[in-house]
Amino acid sequence: MNPAALAAAKRRADAAANGASPAIPRQAGPESAARKPSSAIFNNLNQPGLSAADEGNGVTPPDTTGAIGPNFYMEFVNQFVGVFDRNTLARVNSLDLASFVGAPSGLTTTDVQIQWDPQSNRWIYALIGFQTGNNYVLFGWTKTADPTNLPGGWCRYGVGTGSSLNDYPKLGHDANFITIGSNVYSDTLPTYPFVTANMWAIPKPLAGDTTCSSPVSAWYFADATHLLHNADGSLAFTPVPANTADGSSTGYIVGAHDDTTAAQSKVMVWHFASGPTLVADGDISVGSFSVPPSVPQPGTTYLLDSLDGRLTQAVQLRDPSAGGIEALWTQHTVAGAGGRAVVRWNEFVPSTLSILQEGEIGSDTDHIFNAAISPSSGGSDAAVFYNRGSGSTLALIGAQTRQSSTPTGQMDAGEVVLGTSATFDQETLFQGNCTTAPCRWGDYSGASPDPSNAGVVWGSNQLAGPAFFGFAQWTTQNFAVSTGPVSVPDFSMSVTPASQTVGVGSATSYTVSIAPTGGFSGPVALSVDGLPAGATGTFTP
Repeated sequence: MNPAALAAAKRRADAAANGASPAIPRQAGPESAARKPSSAIFNNLNQPGLSAADEGNGVTPPDTTGAIGPNFYMEFVNQFVGVFDRNTLARVNSLDLASFVGAPSGLTTTDVQIQWDPQSNRWIYALIGFQTGNNYVLFGWTKTADPTNLPGGWCRYGVGTGSSLNDYPKLGHDANFITIGSNVYSDTLPTYPFVTANMWAIPKPLAGDTTCSSPVSAWYFADATHLLHNADGSLAFTPVPANTADGSSTGYIVGAHDDTTAAQSKVMVWHFASGPTLVADGDISVGSFSVPPSVPQPGTTYLLDSLDGRLTQAVQLRDPSAGGIEALWTQHTVAGAGGRAVVRWNEFVPSTLSILQEGEIGSDTDHIFNAAISPSSGGSDAAVFYNRGSGSTLALIGAQTRQSSTPTGQMDAGEVVLGTSATFDQETLFQGNCTTAPCRWGDYSGASPDPSNAGVVWGSNQLAGPAFFGFAQWTTQNFAVSTGPVSVPDFSMSVTPASQTVGVGSATSYTVSIAPTGGFSGPVALSVDGLPAGATGTFTP
């Protein structure tokens, strides 16, 4: 919220980390990764995604995120958009971000968000375009469920916000609205002072509408004279609308209280009612959290930025193990034991301002940061993806999962490693990164439930490669992870009836049924043998 306060909080967290006592080994967390994890990569889907080379080796961090739909996986990074085949994660199409959104010359596009909306059967996106005195909130959706026509298959819109920069937009949706949360800063001063958190509500297009109707209404709910507050009267910060992955009519919005000046223990909840009207539901009390320390790297004094304790994404889905109540999963990176960053995750019941469970991903040796969490479409299981790193471990991407039978507030044993950085991160040509402040990293990652496979969660996250003329050569990884023991793709076959009697010169028929398991797809070749002389067998699809 306040850059000076955040810098001071980071200095305090880093000082505490440097003076921390030696860690006492504990059982939970990625340090148990040597044990065989209960989850695994689904169908070998773990492939490199977009990289700094795609967008010209310029903008860092990538703001990597992605989402899975019925037929495609989409990854968005700063300055580039990619569409991938969900069966192979091979790139189908890609385009630079400015061309994708139709940005005018001079407008810089950043802070990308992408989601699949199962209720409208469309993809939706949001981001910002900034230029001093001429800022925009940009958003849009696909005309159909097919995202591959870039940009012709998309409806693209923007709302000018003048000198108000709606930074760090977070995207969500419910039955009626596309929702965007943001932090508003004024560009009238070189320090970009914080003004207020803000929320936007945009009516969703009518089902089947492929016309890109114009104009489109967009309501905002806070500005310099109408500040957005938490239930206790403090200023709200980084409101995060939920990616509503089921048929719920209400989509909730959550925001952790600002911890840059003092530790906090509350998360605020809102939702949109018809109108639209922004409803302040109230605060949920959670475990105390504070700004995490920066992350050391091997071979350099440069540190990685672990952010500031804000929530970065949320997914909403009914949980059958909790009686089918609508639950919201979210996470943030906070200060943990031993002076290390950890990921705190929650499953909330926003309608009752209560917690179903709260857990922590930590390590006795490494920092855990830049995470994303999502339940699978089954609703009772979940996966969390994150970066793990330390002074002896290059930043990697790890995953942990839980099932409905896993003890409350825990992940199952073991860690799936999805990728490892080639070297430490170093940047010297962008906003003083790595010199006057930690190297920018993230600023977030993505996780979403597979709409076709219960028990599977997809994600995107960042790794680091060699520097190129002072710019970080970030790479990304896209992946799908099973939340439980993985079945090998296979099928079962049954024939009815089991046997028949037929006379010479007559014919009969059997019905062959194929049932796929473990994500199997593809043709099955059938043959018949053992027939008496003169008899033939044929198959009809």
